[in-house]
Amino acid sequence: MRRMLLLFTVIALVTCIVAQQPSTSPANESRMPVTVRSLNSIGSDLAVPLCPQRFHDRLARNGIAAQNETGVTPPRTKTSVPALMTQQAIEGAGKTHIGNFSVIVNVVVDKKGIPHDLCLRKSSGYGLDASAAAAVEQYRFDPAKENGRPVKSRVPVEVRFVTPVPPPIGTPRTGVPPK
Repeated sequence: MRRMLLLFTVIALVTCIVAQQPSTSPANESRMPVTVRSLNSIGSDLAVPLCPQRFHDRLARNGIAAQNETGVTPPRTKTSVPALMTQQAIEGAGKTHIGNFSVIVNVVVDKKGIPHDLCLRKSSGYGLDASAAAAVEQYRFDPAKENGRPVKSRVPVEVRFVTPVPPPIGTPRTGVPPK
């Protein structure tokens, strides 16, 4: 009986000590929510890799400027390409009555302004993840700069999709009102 009491006392003390330990993650480390694929994702969306929960970017560490790294001006979009709406998204919008979709992809913009290492931060499914990724791969940027010289940086790019407005209920597809 004494052994059991001693064992429970030790467990309680260890639990209290562990609970009082400070967090081991650095204070400046940004944590993003875990990226999850949309339940509406289709085969083409699965080809776009998901982003990790956090990036450990620093020019001094891995040669990629963090989003708010001191002394670095962020890249600017020079050329964007429109992403194509998918038929699956149009059909899905008709069923759910949600016609606005948003996909966020993260890319590393190299010193020449070309995007690389694309990953998915926010998924909408319906083939829109793949469409957004294909469009963003064609973007061109003015690269980030540190003291006037180009450097690599990682940036999020949001791609918005708006489905066509469906006709009111009871209106034939030809657009001619019923008689």
